[in-house]
Amino acid sequence: MVTHKILVTGDFWHSDFQKIISKFDVPVTLVPFAKVETVVDQNYDLVILAQSRRDQFLQGEVEELVGNFPSVPVVGLLGSWCEGESRSGTPYPGVIRIYWHQWEGRYSQFVEQLENSGITSWHAPRTSTISDRIVAQAIRQDVSIGSGYIGVSAWTRSEYEMLDDAIASFGWRSRWVERSIWDAAASATVLVMCVVADSWTAELEKRIDWLSSEIPDVPFVLLLNYPRQSDSEAILAAGISVVISKPFELQDLKAAIFEAAGKETQRLKA
Repeated sequence: MVTHKILVTGDFWHSDFQKIISKFDVPVTLVPFAKVETVVDQNYDLVILAQSRRDQFLQGEVEELVGNFPSVPVVGLLGSWCEGESRSGTPYPGVIRIYWHQWEGRYSQFVEQLENSGITSWHAPRTSTISDRIVAQAIRQDVSIGSGYIGVSAWTRSEYEMLDDAIASFGWRSRWVERSIWDAAASATVLVMCVVADSWTAELEKRIDWLSSEIPDVPFVLLLNYPRQSDSEAILAAGISVVISKPFELQDLKAAIFEAAGKETQRLKA
């Protein structure tokens, strides 16, 4: 494994980013935005600008930051109060924008690409669009998971088919919980349960309770529309392992499933 170095600046002490920063297993340098010029002579593989609210930094300041690291990807890590900035604020041009609830999968993809080739989709020219970066991402298809399945809980066929297509792209198989008959033997074949929902509600809590009773001892991945930090404690108390945001990219889902299953168990490997 190649060890890389990360520089984090901006509002990195904000609660939206604490969990993300604490999970890094590589050298991380935390530097206040006003002091970035003191570390420009060091070699970093990634620069993260933590932004907790819209228009927090001046455009010229961000341009100077990017100019100080011309060959290093500069990524904006955005908090909850930045949602909607692309419509009513002034997003920084040419800076990749990733919300706190999207970070896990996209950073995992960055690390995989960096270790395999040294160049990632985040190294693309600043004029690249989101579509350009997605096309450049190579999602490695894993080997078959044998007799195991990824369970999917969804109210509509279109929601299930969306997840089924994504899961199939990894070389895995899914089963739709609401349209399947589950007994003890069938439940034992479920490796991870993916639950598709809109927002965190009392009805969703009841649904998760039912799923837990029908298919016990299985880790859950919850897909929500723009999950909120204020709901995180209740979601964690309900036994949810990982939460990802809709709309998601393929690597977001793949990383969430692996995290829920537990990398040390290798449950998703044949």
